[in-house]
Amino acid sequence: MDITVIKSFFPEIFLSVSILFQLVFNIRLINNLKYNYPIVDQEVFYQTLFILISMFFLYTNVKIEGYFSNFLFINDESTRIVKMLVLITCFLTFSIVLQTFKLQKLNFFEYFVIFLISLLSLLLLISASDLISFYLVIEMQALCFYVLASFKRDSSFSAEAGLKYFISGAFISGFFLLGSSLLYFALGTLNFNALTILLSFPFSENNSTLEYIIFIGIIFITSTLLFKISCAPFHFWSPDVYDGSPLSSTIIFSIIPKLSLITFFIKWLCCLNIYSSNISFMLLACGISSVFIGTFYALNQKRLKKLIIYSSIAQIGFIAIGLASNTLGGYSAIIFFLIIYLITSILVWGHFSLFYSFQQKINTFFNKTSSPLFISSLTNLFNKNKLWGFSFIIIFFSIGGIPPLTGFLAKILILFEVINSNNIIIASILIILSSISMFYYIRMIKIMFFEPKGIDKSYEKFQIIFHNSSLDKIYLCVAFLLFLLMVSFFFPTGLLILCEYIILNLSGF
Repeated sequence: MDITVIKSFFPEIFLSVSILFQLVFNIRLINNLKYNYPIVDQEVFYQTLFILISMFFLYTNVKIEGYFSNFLFINDESTRIVKMLVLITCFLTFSIVLQTFKLQKLNFFEYFVIFLISLLSLLLLISASDLISFYLVIEMQALCFYVLASFKRDSSFSAEAGLKYFISGAFISGFFLLGSSLLYFALGTLNFNALTILLSFPFSENNSTLEYIIFIGIIFITSTLLFKISCAPFHFWSPDVYDGSPLSSTIIFSIIPKLSLITFFIKWLCCLNIYSSNISFMLLACGISSVFIGTFYALNQKRLKKLIIYSSIAQIGFIAIGLASNTLGGYSAIIFFLIIYLITSILVWGHFSLFYSFQQKINTFFNKTSSPLFISSLTNLFNKNKLWGFSFIIIFFSIGGIPPLTGFLAKILILFEVINSNNIIIASILIILSSISMFYYIRMIKIMFFEPKGIDKSYEKFQIIFHNSSLDKIYLCVAFLLFLLMVSFFFPTGLLILCEYIILNLSGF
């Protein structure tokens, strides 16, 4: 491997050096008695923002394709574009994360360092082309997320969330290693390039036992990937972990890793060749169960955070069903759906953090303790503030799939691929479940427009604070994403071409 190939991994090398420099610099800064142990959250935030922007420009200038150490990691045009999308997602999410970080008084600069380490692992995950390299980077990412989940040390909920995440993650890692060992025993390799060739031929004619071993190994590895994206029935960890973690960590968990994991999932399915049809039924069953569980559990939720969590589980079900198609159109529809899902997720969590901030300021003014945000907290919101009420309508109607919003187009593309695969029953079930899910989205709209009769007058109504210059960055981000969500329905061609271009280079069609 010469110096030219190393240049293709220069952004990752830059990020590694930046993390080390940031850690050493800030430790020296806070231990300097001259500054009297300063709180450096704002400083570290701008350091991290500078690193993200620098990496984005590095990726725009890196045109070299190469591989590292016998195809453990591969850099090509599609991985470079996906990495740039991940960085854009991090950039848009970061102002929201900082706001919630301050609200929950997590005054530790190490939080941002751990976040950057997890980002490094996610960027390497996009380039991973071997099950061994995948295991190493996904464990590095998981270790960072375990710490972020339990970062609020004075909260028993946060400690419990970190412990649950650690135990369930260690358990599923054992399944992945078992599946990898079975696959290595049968084929003698774990590299995607070699697996693509070897799995092009059926083994049932010569050795049916070998085919069973390969199939079991594929099932275990696929189950691990479904666990990582929190798809039912492997979602059991996510509601408790997301709910118990600090809000800033929950936002990171639910947004940042999705694009990297789905990209690797597509690469994994593409290398299975004839065996991919054997797990299509598994993906369809998991996708339908995820939409079903996410929809019906969300119906009974009273807390806004839990509603968002179960709604995201339902959205992941659509992605799992799209993965079962194993076609170019299906994979490009998944990338399109995922980009729209990330936009709406940033908007939802941005609104949630803003409302939480407003509520906390009001409670501080009246000397009251903060309480969780309930759906009823949004009572009569549209009459109090039409701008925020209208933005909520756009977000929830897009998630529910109401035209003319981009969420409708994203779901329609996946439904078309399901129908083209002759799965009419699956498409019918998806349409019915999507119709049911509209109940709690419309209920949110009803709560925002009307005040229930017989409401207790002593009940503290939800209020809005506008004039706060520290939140201008979040306001700008929300306004930009709302505009993008509406415009991309009428002009989706560019985004669709980008998604197809990524899949064409990524999957080897």
